[in-house]
Amino acid sequence: MALELANPRDVAVLALRDRAGNVSSHASRLLERAGLSPPDAALARELALGVERRLATVEAVLRAFLAQPHRRLPGALNEILHVALYQLLFLDRVPAFAAVNEAVEQASRFHHRRQSGMVNGVLRSVQRALSPVESGEVPAAADVVPVGPRTYRKVARAVFPDPAGDAAGHLAAAWSLPPLLAGRWTARHGPAKARELAAHADARAPLVLRVNRLAATVEQALAELADAAAPARAHANGVSVVLDEPCNVAELAPFRRGAVQPQDASATAVVLAAAPRPGASVLDLCAAPGTKTTHLAELMDNRGAIVAADVSADKLARVSDNCRRMGVTIVRAVPAGELGSQQPEGFDLVLVDAPCSNSGVLARRPEARWRITADSLASLAGDQFALLRLGGGFCRRGGRLVYSTCSIEPEECQNVARRMLQANSRLRLLAEQAIDPQGAADPTRWYDGGYYAIFEKQ
Repeated sequence: MALELANPRDVAVLALRDRAGNVSSHASRLLERAGLSPPDAALARELALGVERRLATVEAVLRAFLAQPHRRLPGALNEILHVALYQLLFLDRVPAFAAVNEAVEQASRFHHRRQSGMVNGVLRSVQRALSPVESGEVPAAADVVPVGPRTYRKVARAVFPDPAGDAAGHLAAAWSLPPLLAGRWTARHGPAKARELAAHADARAPLVLRVNRLAATVEQALAELADAAAPARAHANGVSVVLDEPCNVAELAPFRRGAVQPQDASATAVVLAAAPRPGASVLDLCAAPGTKTTHLAELMDNRGAIVAADVSADKLARVSDNCRRMGVTIVRAVPAGELGSQQPEGFDLVLVDAPCSNSGVLARRPEARWRITADSLASLAGDQFALLRLGGGFCRRGGRLVYSTCSIEPEECQNVARRMLQANSRLRLLAEQAIDPQGAADPTRWYDGGYYAIFEKQ
């Protein structure tokens, strides 16, 4: 397709047409080639990832306004209409006429000139049917589009299933979740709590930075960030800060000198609960990119020894790079294939931060929701248990084994911990914590969802 990538909306459409579902990665590759201005690049990324996040919502609205709701649209028309609808529904800063006109022009650029009238007609109909953004508790209704945790638009017709008769179906469409997650969350938590979780999954996640106490205090980090034109506020956890606006953190002086590290408060809570002691021997079994590894070293006052393991040289290089930047000298990065050379029961603390479905971090990884299936959850749970058993073999008597995920699904969390206790009678559960996603209305109290369990080996 002979597009010059000079238009951020074209970049978004092309990113959304990645058939492997890697919209974020595809957008990054396109933006590297596009040479857009920073504002245009930010718009392209917002449109691509925003549509991916709210895909079920924009598709439901689109189908409600098509003359033939079940018609399969050719070529890029679906993505063109999704990008335009995302702007109409969720981006107040983009004038409605601009979103519509751009979509009509896109239809021609993507070789759908004969469909321009249809694109214009559908979008104008949606525009006329939408109310302005309203604030307050979001009503659960077939004619209400949730925009944010406490903002919404009304539509002049029903576009979603009736929540009174199909609570899970309404949740899936209005809040853009796969039916599997919508059904699970509704059954497990009830409709109201399920909507809270969905609102968090649809929010724009703030950029939370852990302050490296080896290099700065929270107060010093806030001052340095303000000097770097990246003002921030202290997070409620007392050890992190939250940027007021998104930016390229890698370009900030406090980041370059190792004073701050992007890490969500829920991930920080895992390491704080692990409480590694200075001088300890620690194994971080799934270490990349090294955020928890460097945090462990920080709490150990950079004294002791940490073995950081992962499966590839590229991943281990990221761990080593982060350690150098943050002044951490006690970490040795080793390939996972060489773990057999480590002494059995040779570590005071073993951390198993296992790969998971990411169901607790959907705000940060919008594509992940569309990959979650019953089969994938079962497969992940098996892998997680295998990793935890492997980690348990390296934990010494009297030492601690820590298991964590960024999932909120029980079979990846509590069920794996219970299975581990049944499989190893030498383990005693000291503590466990399920962290619900929270803070969508207050970035200083933002937590991704996750889970951790701490075992003692007897």
